[in-house]
Amino acid sequence: MRVRFGWFWLFFCLIGLTACHNSRKSTESNSENSDMLFPGEKSDSLVAYLERTRCFGVCPVYSISIYRSGYVVFEGNEHVKPLGNHFTFIDRNTLEGIGRKAEELGFFDLKDEYRNPHLTDFPTVYVEVRFKGKIKRVHHYDAEPPRNLVEMEDYIDKLFGEETKWTPFPIQNYKD
Repeated sequence: MRVRFGWFWLFFCLIGLTACHNSRKSTESNSENSDMLFPGEKSDSLVAYLERTRCFGVCPVYSISIYRSGYVVFEGNEHVKPLGNHFTFIDRNTLEGIGRKAEELGFFDLKDEYRNPHLTDFPTVYVEVRFKGKIKRVHHYDAEPPRNLVEMEDYIDKLFGEETKWTPFPIQNYKD
């Protein structure tokens, strides 16, 4: 009886080790693919960011932070719904689509800043994208920024329309 139990235990351990080894292989291949598109730290690093600041008027004030895992944080401050801090998730294809759209629009070739010193009441817009080892952060305070910059901003905005199911963070000071 004791011998059979020993062989059974050894067989069970070998099956478990094989399963763990195969699982690690598939995780590593997904991680390698992720590392090619979003190189850098193994942590859940930033992939894209969009922020719109205050203006002299009723401009939406918010930021969207998109991370490599698909985790998205929305911070609605003024003249947007929802107000407060919320989160959602996007799938891998949508995440990659942001980087591919940035390449298609020539976003990585833009200047870092577009500023009109004669304006006094426009919001500042910050947009950042990290893809395939490239990192570009552009901000503009201009009535006529380049069309491809505006298209990149709009692309990110349109990913999170009214149909987006945002989950609020548990503790907040905002009232709807």
